[in-house]
Amino acid sequence: MRNALKRQAKKALDELSEEKIKVAVDFLEYLKDKEEMEATLEVLTSPELRSQIEGAEKAIKNGRWNEFIPWEKVKRDV
Repeated sequence: MRNALKRQAKKALDELSEEKIKVAVDFLEYLKDKEEMEATLEVLTSPELRSQIEGAEKAIKNGRWNEFIPWEKVKRDV
């Protein structure tokens, strides 16, 4: 369904004037930013996630690097 919606959106864009395309792009960027802000807000308002973030920040500040998984290992496991 997502691909069908993208095709429909692209077809609609093809039929718009350049000025209307600019408006559409601005609106799409607004929606993207809004979605990112909602995700950030979700993380920041979660007591569990916030606690994990604060714990990680303290570990970094105190040089406790052994508490973290190396990025190279994370990349291989994904």
